[in-house]
Amino acid sequence: MRLGCCAGLERIETAQDAGFDYVEVHVSNVKAESPESEFEPIRERIQSYEIVPEVWLGLIPPDMKVVGPEVDSYRVERYVRTAFERIEELGAEVVVFGSGAGRRVPDGFSVDEAKDQIVEFLTLAGQVGGAYGITVAVEPLNYRETNMINTVQDGMEIVRRVDHPFVKLLVDLYHVQAQGASLSDIAVARGEIVHAHTADTDRLYPGSGSYPNREFIEALRAAEYDDRLSIECAWKDFDSECVKALEYLRGLI
Repeated sequence: MRLGCCAGLERIETAQDAGFDYVEVHVSNVKAESPESEFEPIRERIQSYEIVPEVWLGLIPPDMKVVGPEVDSYRVERYVRTAFERIEELGAEVVVFGSGAGRRVPDGFSVDEAKDQIVEFLTLAGQVGGAYGITVAVEPLNYRETNMINTVQDGMEIVRRVDHPFVKLLVDLYHVQAQGASLSDIAVARGEIVHAHTADTDRLYPGSGSYPNREFIEALRAAEYDDRLSIECAWKDFDSECVKALEYLRGLI
């Protein structure tokens, strides 16, 4: 299993020096709705590091809706095509569809219609991503962050409906714990997981609390997943804590 961490641009070099295998950065960094001239310095900066951002999170911005009556399909498609083109240049292999605000079902809106919209969006993202060799990882988020796709089972329902080779599932230990779900639920995603996130108690760095990280890794492997695992947490002192977290997870692996 390869280890990475979610990091802002200002932390990439520190993550590289700590010894992570890759970094996971936010899609907003590539400015997909801005001219190429605004992307160019970001590209140069990221390409100056040896470590590669193989994974990107936050596929769509908070104000972009893919569910509800306000979906702007033309804006969504333009954004997705530009975003995938730019992240592919920087080494992307997986992009995470969390984006809880964009997929929240508005009050009074049909849940069935919302699911149809999610499937439509992910079909587009899978088609565009597939052209660049980038897989979309659907991330279940706990109920406090959104009201659509909250559990591993929910995620698998959507992934199966989309039925696209470049649309798979992400499993995040924090969200499993926040939902009060069982690690045994991960088994329903056997063979369909493409990425994973982890953290610890209070969403701090792995090794600082009591989350069952060892059991989580075992559950992922039992579900036929043994690839990338990113730390997504709140850091109090990134420079020191990222080293501790990396050592802790390496010990478990």
